[in-house]
Amino acid sequence: MFGPESGKNGWNGLPFVFEKVRVTDAGAQAEKCTQFLDIFEQEGCQMVEMTCEEHDRHAAGSQFITHTIGRVLSHLSLESTPINTKGYETLLQLTKNTVSDSLDLYYGLFMYNVNATEQMDNLDRAFEIVKQKLYGRLHDILRKQIVERVPMQRELRTK
Repeated sequence: MFGPESGKNGWNGLPFVFEKVRVTDAGAQAEKCTQFLDIFEQEGCQMVEMTCEEHDRHAAGSQFITHTIGRVLSHLSLESTPINTKGYETLLQLTKNTVSDSLDLYYGLFMYNVNATEQMDNLDRAFEIVKQKLYGRLHDILRKQIVERVPMQRELRTK
């Protein structure tokens, strides 16, 4: 499964996820299914058989999160700088790729995958944890600086 941005230069190596639903194990129906799947395999797709539920769980954890981060970053108006790191270049490319796909595609990832809201909640919690760690450390550093800058109060506490 891949969107227009991911598949614009060909399908070689891209995953094609499928589940055989209402397909018999043998006979004309099985043969037609195999012929259909062979089209994508011959184009170089990586064939991945899994249930729809497995797909949705994985897609929420990969596609939806990727598109969400890219769309969030797009609101920061990030620009290339003379000192870009490899990581920053990756973020710029992620932003470009995700906003190149339609909002309808992103909305579909959210609207039609029951796991997307859980991922959004997980992302929100993770961001809060990171903020708490940063602010907690900042608080400790500021407290230490304040205490060290006021030696008279430290002397008063020890007497």
